[in-house]
Amino acid sequence: MKKLMRTGACLLLMVSMTLGFAGCKKDDPDYENVNPPVVAAAHSISGRVTSMSGEGIIATVTMGGSESKTTGEDGTFLFENVKSGTYTLKAEASGKISKEGSVTVSSSEKSENQVWNVTLSNAGTEVTAKEDGSAEAVVSSETIKGNEEGKVEINVSAPVGAVPAGSLITITPTYSLEDASSLTKAGGNDLRSTESVVLVGTNVSCSDASVTLREPLNLVYNVDPDVATALTAQKYVNGQWVNVDYTVDGDKVTVIADSFTSYTLLLGAEVTSSSSSETISFGQDSWDNLYGSGNMSVSSASYAYKIGTEIGSFGTNRVTAYLVEILARIAGAGVTTATGSYPINVTLPVGTAMSISGEQEVTSLSVSALGRSVSGKQYGTVAVVTRTWNRQHTGGGSKD
Repeated sequence: MKKLMRTGACLLLMVSMTLGFAGCKKDDPDYENVNPPVVAAAHSISGRVTSMSGEGIIATVTMGGSESKTTGEDGTFLFENVKSGTYTLKAEASGKISKEGSVTVSSSEKSENQVWNVTLSNAGTEVTAKEDGSAEAVVSSETIKGNEEGKVEINVSAPVGAVPAGSLITITPTYSLEDASSLTKAGGNDLRSTESVVLVGTNVSCSDASVTLREPLNLVYNVDPDVATALTAQKYVNGQWVNVDYTVDGDKVTVIADSFTSYTLLLGAEVTSSSSSETISFGQDSWDNLYGSGNMSVSSASYAYKIGTEIGSFGTNRVTAYLVEILARIAGAGVTTATGSYPINVTLPVGTAMSISGEQEVTSLSVSALGRSVSGKQYGTVAVVTRTWNRQHTGGGSKD
């Protein structure tokens, strides 16, 4: 019996020594020094195309004059794997006036999802001059949904003999100096004022470029009486905005239109802004393979972010409603939550781990005039950072 026990003990010792030697092979990996993978930077451009109501529309967005995307029913679009640089984007939709804008993707180590929001207004209303050369039309400015008090009605009348019979006149409400000047198709720079914002404007054009107005048109704007006395009127001439004659009678502001060009009503207002950021949430934000049994593949991480502008309140009276419209034109109408997928595409060896985080730029804006004020939050660029590390380090490996 004792001999049997001695034999068993010897066998156990031999097995232990064998395992010990096997665990100390020179080619056994040192997981303390395994190199964490590097996550490549991934840039994108996304955004939303809306109508003046703030609701998303189906549109075509072209980037750089070549690559294009069709928006979803909510108006959102996404260009993935965008290299650093400045790109011209153009949004087009049926029955709307197209718009262009530029977006710059920086060469920062942080990955960026640049957000471009654009609002498209309706195409103009066409009116055919009568046999006596007169014409009449009534058009209204567009408003964001739920803010109909901010609508401005515009009565356009051309007297007898103003244009040749049968002339096709187009009346288009405008909402910014940039919109008005682009429709006029004149050269030069826009006149910008830090104290004046556009309440509403009108572009008047003729299908026959050789036709000129023989008699001035009347543009009658129906606005709140308190606002009417605080307005100034301008027109676009040779690439510049200049003052134009107008009269005020109660709630009616009449602008004398003596040529085919753009006219606008300006309201003195204070526009303020401040920048901050908000943390975005990921479906999964960490992967731990420090003590795993094999390699771990990580393909992507989903996250939620906002596109558009969130306006804090709607107009409780006409003046406040106008300010809401002005804010929407400056920063965009409507906001939606989008889901992004950040490409990671790395393999984590045993002994490494990874985390991901991100922030979105937020601009807080307010527009104040005539003792009233409205505010909103515009959501912008999303910046994403990844970190990888091994057992010797607790973070701060690669970042993008």
